Amino acid sequence: MAIRRYKVTPTVSTSPAYSANDVVGGLLTFGGLRNGTLQSISVCDNARLAVNYSLILFESAPTSIGDNATFDISDADLDKIIFIGAMPAATYQWLFTDNSIHLATGLSIPLWSAGGSVYAFLVTTSTPTYVATSDITVTLQVKDFDTVKAFGV
Repeated sequence: MAIRRYKVTPTVSTSPAYSANDVVGGLLTFGGLRNGTLQSISVCDNARLAVNYSLILFESAPTSIGDNATFDISDADLDKIIFIGAMPAATYQWLFTDNSIHLATGLSIPLWSAGGSVYAFLVTTSTPTYVATSDITVTLQVKDFDTVKAFGV
């Protein structure tokens, strides 16, 4: 088993402001993540906004929802959900001079994918306005079980 970090820097909107329950960055794809144990989640914010997030992980690709659109999951995608993590700013956000990080640690959540990727939506319950389209990076730290190496599949 190895510890791996899977990062996605989605393109986010700088205008108009997001509304509560909007998707930030559209559908996120964590390529190469087959299975393992989720140890931590981080959301790096270069704009230093006080934002509440939830990260919803899926075992296979759900119906796409665009950036800055209302999170309204399809009924057919509900059983694809493998984890929902709420990350309110008051509990999980550390503010620095000109940036911030939401960090959820100490997790031990089993993850699996129906293919070779885990998918996610980052949803805000706040109303942020980002400064740059690359302000957000989402990282999953996972203790991988290397199925290919162990079983040759």
